[in-house]
Amino acid sequence: MKIHPARLVPTILLLLALLLPASAGASRTQESTFQDDNLLVFSPPEQVAKTMDRLKALGVDRLRISVFWGTVAPTPTAQTRPADFDAANPGAYPPDAWDRYDTIVRLATERGLRLNFNLTSPAPFWATDSLPDRPDLDKNFNPNPAEFGAFAAAVGKRYSGGYVPAKGGPGLPRVDYWTVWNEPNQPGWLTPQWLPDPRKGGAFVETAPRIYRTLVDGMYSGLIASGHTKDTVLIGETAPKGQKSAKGPTRALKPGRFIRQLYCLDDNLQFLKGTSAELRGCPVSNQAAAFAAQHPALFKATGYAHHPYELTFKPTQEPGEDDFTTGNLNELSSLLRRVYQRYGAPIPGGQRDLPLYLTEYGYQTDPPDPIGVSLAKQAAYLNEAEFITYRNRRVRTLSQFLYNDDVPDPAASNPIAAFGATFQSGLATSDGTPKKGAILAYRMPIFVPQRKPRKGSRMRVWGMVRPAVNNKRTRVEIHVRSRRGKYKRVKTVAASRGRAYVDTKIKPRRSGAVRLVWRDGGETITSRSVSFRLLPAKKRSTRR
Repeated sequence: MKIHPARLVPTILLLLALLLPASAGASRTQESTFQDDNLLVFSPPEQVAKTMDRLKALGVDRLRISVFWGTVAPTPTAQTRPADFDAANPGAYPPDAWDRYDTIVRLATERGLRLNFNLTSPAPFWATDSLPDRPDLDKNFNPNPAEFGAFAAAVGKRYSGGYVPAKGGPGLPRVDYWTVWNEPNQPGWLTPQWLPDPRKGGAFVETAPRIYRTLVDGMYSGLIASGHTKDTVLIGETAPKGQKSAKGPTRALKPGRFIRQLYCLDDNLQFLKGTSAELRGCPVSNQAAAFAAQHPALFKATGYAHHPYELTFKPTQEPGEDDFTTGNLNELSSLLRRVYQRYGAPIPGGQRDLPLYLTEYGYQTDPPDPIGVSLAKQAAYLNEAEFITYRNRRVRTLSQFLYNDDVPDPAASNPIAAFGATFQSGLATSDGTPKKGAILAYRMPIFVPQRKPRKGSRMRVWGMVRPAVNNKRTRVEIHVRSRRGKYKRVKTVAASRGRAYVDTKIKPRRSGAVRLVWRDGGETITSRSVSFRLLPAKKRSTRR
C-alpha cells in the first residue's frame, strides 16, 4: 500500500517530541489528582479517612469528588418538585443530605488535600423531563438549568468557608475548584444526545451540547451568586470518544463535534445560521457578540476539562476523527484555540491556549477484565502518559481514576458484559489487593523514551517523585544494572522544585535496566525497573 508522505508527519513529530530534551514549555507544576467515589463518597468516615491517608502518602495533591445532585436533593425519584422547597438554600435540604460531603471537606482539609467538586447527574426526577417508554433516562433527561443553578448556589453557599451546619460544630472549609457535569457527551450522564430533526424525516439534531450550554450557564450563575467569583471553574469534562455515525437519544457524541456545537459552530467552525441555529439554541444574527453575552461562562472558564482515556491502547495511539486522547491532545488544544479565535475572545489569563485539565485517566487491566491490558502494560502506559502530559505546557493536571477496581456486574451473562459497564482501572483489585507494579508506577513514575540507544550515546531517563514535598529540594539516584548484574548508582540528580520531576541523561555501557531511587529519611523508595538494549554504535564513514 502506498503511503502519502503527508500522513507520516504526525508520527514523525511525535517521535521527535519523545526524543528531544525537555523544553522550557514543559508542564513542570501540574497537580496529581485522584478519584474514587466508591471509597471517598460512598464509604463510612473511617474508610474515607483511611483512603485519604493512603492517597496523601502516594503524593496526591487534589481529589476529584462527584457531587451527585440526586444524592443530595429531597425526594429524588419523585416526579413532582417538593412544595415550597428553596433549592438555593443549603439549609432546606434533608438533614443528613450533606453529611458525606461535609466529611470529605473536613478530612481533606485536615490532610492538606485540595478538592475538585464535580456537580453532576443523576439528577432528581422532578428536575428532568421524561422520554416515553424510557423511564431509565429520567435521571439525566434534559435537566432543568434553573434548578441546577439553584443546586449549585446551595453547594457554593455551604462550602464558601465558614458556613455552620444546622447540626452545629465548626464552620465548614471552603471549596474553590469546580467542574460542570460529568461526560456530557455520553448518554450515561446526559440525555438526549440527539433528537429527531423536525425539518427532515429520519434526520437528527445534536441536542446534548445545547442542554450542557444551559447547565454551564446555571452552575456558573449559582457559583457567582454564592461568592465564588475568583474560583477555578472548568467546563467540558468530556469523554474521549463518541460513536462514529449512529444517532439517537442514547448515542454518544464525539467530543470534537460536541465542542463545536457547544459553541454554536458548524464542522467548518462557521457560525450556525437560520433554523440550524434555532434548533440548537443559537443566535441567528450578530452571532459573535450575542452568543458571548448570553453565555459568558463558556469564555470565562479557567480551563477545559477532558478525559483522554485510551483504556486498552498505548497512550500514543491516535484515535479517530473528532476523538481526543493522550495521543492527540494538541488537536484538542487547536480546536479550542480556533473556537476562541472565531469569536475574537481572549484566552483567560492572556495565554495562547486554554489550559487543559485531564480529570480522569487510567487503564483497564486483565486481570480481571478479559479485554484489558496486562498489569505490566498498565504500569508502563500510566508512566508514559504522565511523560506525555509533562511535555505539554497546556496541561494543569492528570487524574488517576480509581484506587480499587469496580465490582463487575454479577447479573451479566458473560465476563465481557460483566466488566463492560464498570471500570477496572484501579491500582488495586476490587478487594483492595494491590496490582503488581501499579502502585509503584504511580508513586514514582519512570519513563525511558528511547529504550534502544546506540552504544556510546546518552539515554534520556524521565521520572517523578510524587510523594516528595512540593517545592522542597529532592535528590534522586539513578541506578543501572546489566542483564545479569546488580543495580549500581550511576548518577544523583536534583529533582525540579515544582513537582519533583527528574529529567536527565545517562551513558550506559551495556544492555540492562534502569530505576530511580529516593531516600527520604530512613525510608528508601524505588521505582519500577525499565529495561533497555544497546544497539551497536554507528560506524564512522571512511569517505573523505
